[in-house]
Amino acid sequence: MGNSIKKKEKKYQDFYQKLREKIGKWAKEDKLNKKTGKWTDKFVQYLLILPDIVHLMIKLLVDKEVSPLTKSYILMAFVYLISPIDIIPDFIPVAGFVDDLLVSIIILNKIINTVDTQILYKIKTYWAGEDDIFVKVKEITSLINDLSSQIPKSILNFMKKKKS
Repeated sequence: MGNSIKKKEKKYQDFYQKLREKIGKWAKEDKLNKKTGKWTDKFVQYLLILPDIVHLMIKLLVDKEVSPLTKSYILMAFVYLISPIDIIPDFIPVAGFVDDLLVSIIILNKIINTVDTQILYKIKTYWAGEDDIFVKVKEITSLINDLSSQIPKSILNFMKKKKS
């Protein structure tokens, strides 16, 4: 039984590392803004925490003290993350993960603003990222609000360039 758990943990670690490497590679390439507009540049630095957010949500999902309501929010995020139907299609490098990040942050923000201090402590404890999770959620939420009008225009511009 212990071997089975170790294999699952190894598989999870592999996925986590691959996602982090993929996002890191895209962040270094700096080709994205030519296709989607400069708004995506602001998200590239935040995309590097997407694997950490997924890790956090998994930890919260399996924690017995987390309420069913909170777990339902997390499950909604996972359904969106694994769904082939996205606001920004995943075949668009980097930008395809931006919408996954946005949905995850919106749901995480909802959780942070509605849970008790015990669960907030768990969020902080489970967080594997380098920066403070609460600060990052506020930063990204603020950025979402600032850029919400630019995103649809950028997607349309990308689609027009793709057809040309």
